[in-house]
Amino acid sequence: MVRKREITVQKHEAGETLNIWLSKRYTYHTIDVWTEHINAGRITLNGNNVLPSTKINQNDLVIYYPKPIMEPPINPNYKVLYEDNDLLVINKPNDIPCHPGGIYFEHTLWYILKKKYDYISLINRLDRETSGVMLIAKNKISAKFYFNQMMERNIKKQYLVLVHGEFPIKLSAKGWLSPDTNSVIRKKRLFILDNEASQPIGEGDPNKQFSHSEFELIEYKNGISQVKCNILTGRTHQIRATLCSLGYPVVGDKIYGLNDAFFFKFINNELTEKNWKDLKLKNQALHSWETEIPMLNGKKSILTAKQPKEWNQL
Repeated sequence: MVRKREITVQKHEAGETLNIWLSKRYTYHTIDVWTEHINAGRITLNGNNVLPSTKINQNDLVIYYPKPIMEPPINPNYKVLYEDNDLLVINKPNDIPCHPGGIYFEHTLWYILKKKYDYISLINRLDRETSGVMLIAKNKISAKFYFNQMMERNIKKQYLVLVHGEFPIKLSAKGWLSPDTNSVIRKKRLFILDNEASQPIGEGDPNKQFSHSEFELIEYKNGISQVKCNILTGRTHQIRATLCSLGYPVVGDKIYGLNDAFFFKFINNELTEKNWKDLKLKNQALHSWETEIPMLNGKKSILTAKQPKEWNQL
């Protein structure tokens, strides 16, 4: 499959030259790089090769064909937990992205499933290194039904996670998630415990989101706790950020683990043997373990995904 990105020019963007417009809208390339792409025929305007200085108009269709890249290897071996005409439920491996993004396109769960099924819609998503139960709708009717169930929080999910340290028998974590301004990692979040916190009416502050998680210790051994987690709000990085902020960093996590400097070492392929020994696992130890699903036929199903086998060595 040829990779391409389609963009429609908006009214307020009309009148710009193609290369200047691209450099303003997509700042990850300079104007010189965008000019080079246009001259090389990797960018078309309404299906035609044009000059970088061509002016764009409202509703023009710009298509960008990125250079082919070597995608990192993944683990494509998902396990089917349940399947009918409307729904596919799988146990996702802990080394595969869900959707195309960045350097990943063909090496994604979406692409692999797209080759097998006429229609797919991923109802929930997991981080690339997170494993476990995922729901995929197989037609538009079921997609609408299960998305609504997800939005109304009728789909109940429990996670398993390994953390450093001896975790309490039970812990209720209610509070606020916000950007971690003390971290050099832009996407890292900070959890502030506040047992009096409650869900604000309306959207509230996007940089201060209400978060509520319930944790229960399963086992503590060799300095590591296995913990069960029930999330009562669905926030980005909720479990990992909460545990890290509470002093229980997630095993194998490059962002919310023992040292967030591991993140930059990881993306630059500079992690040492000692770093990997400290991380203990190749991937972050977070697993979507059990999901209760209201089915289209009115019944409920509870599906469980086995945790990654490499956890057992710890």
